[in-house]
Amino acid sequence: MTPAEQQELLQCSQRIAELLYQDACEQEHPVSTLGAIESTVRAQVQAHVTPVIGEFFAKPSRLQTRDTLAS
Repeated sequence: MTPAEQQELLQCSQRIAELLYQDACEQEHPVSTLGAIESTVRAQVQAHVTPVIGEFFAKPSRLQTRDTLAS
């Protein structure tokens, strides 16, 4: 990953964190302990982020392109 790509990833990650934090603050359950924060973040990432990443990698054209580049 290039430095520019790392910077872009960091910026996107920070924005995702902001959105997930806003969502957590709107929930009725407080996230005041480390355990509650971890549980909330894990649930949010599994619900919102992981499926998108999984769908992206599961697309056949992307897998074929990646395999072609590796060869």
